Amino acid sequence: MVILNQFTKTLILSILFVVCLSFIFSSFEVKGRSMEPTLISGDRVLVLNLNYINLPFTNKKLIIQMPKKNSLLVFHSDETNVDLVKRVIGLPNDEIDIKNNTVYVNGEIQSRGITLTTPKNNFPLIIDENCIFVLGDNRNFSNDSRYFGCVPLYQFKGEIALRIWPIDKFKLFR
Repeated sequence: MVILNQFTKTLILSILFVVCLSFIFSSFEVKGRSMEPTLISGDRVLVLNLNYINLPFTNKKLIIQMPKKNSLLVFHSDETNVDLVKRVIGLPNDEIDIKNNTVYVNGEIQSRGITLTTPKNNFPLIIDENCIFVLGDNRNFSNDSRYFGCVPLYQFKGEIALRIWPIDKFKLFR
């Protein structure tokens, strides 16, 4: 009876742990070449969901902490109806300019700023409140804010915390 009781406690605690963990993290598989060399198609990452909480019975999100520049975010693209991963380049009220194949934020050249593609949107632009400007690291193969504009905060699912697969490329991003 004591062994069964211990087993039941361990099982219940394990289930509670997994349920709590699933609220904190979600798994995401990278698809496509847009984030190379940082993330490769097929990489599996854990997304930290704590910064963005879905409010029950509404389509709204509570933003606990704004994303930081250069963080990697997963969001739902209404244009393509898929989840995408991109790098945060600009935050609300930042000025983004792309000229001479170079990305500028508030007049400063970005370290990952070289781009060979011509943007669809008119630049320079000021990022709206409650929006983020995102780009893929592999700019020649990325469908990003140059084409579909700034992404509203409510579309974000979370920030990439770590790469878990392939195991030999395990990496912490936060």
